[in-house]
Amino acid sequence: MELKVTNEALKELKRGRRVNLFKMPNLDTWLLYFPPGDVQRMHSHPGDRTYYVLTGRGIMKGPNESHELSPGKIISIPAHEYYEGSNPHDEPMVLLGNSNHPTKEDFAKAGGQRSEIDDATGKRIVYQTGGGQDAGELVD
Repeated sequence: MELKVTNEALKELKRGRRVNLFKMPNLDTWLLYFPPGDVQRMHSHPGDRTYYVLTGRGIMKGPNESHELSPGKIISIPAHEYYEGSNPHDEPMVLLGNSNHPTKEDFAKAGGQRSEIDDATGKRIVYQTGGGQDAGELVD
């Protein structure tokens, strides 16, 4: 077993958007920070995800739906489903995230670690090692 105090990990969020809490063979757990006015562009992952709202408020939007987030709410996002997180409010929002490790078939279906929608063309940008960690490639 391993125990962590999230209040201590929250201090690290001031240096970046994400702080990993646990990286296990089949499950990752992290804190995700949205400063006021922040928008995470529409994207998808090859594994299922959940986000639990620790502090603040925000919006999680899919292509055909939108959900208001506030402390105590939890949202589930299936693998390959596109979504966008945002914080249009004056206070930071912090989410506790969990994701399973995708199978080889999940990666093959997604084409890579993460896919985003290019605002200019509407085409997918596929990242092999994760959003922003490599050059990405326009597909479709």
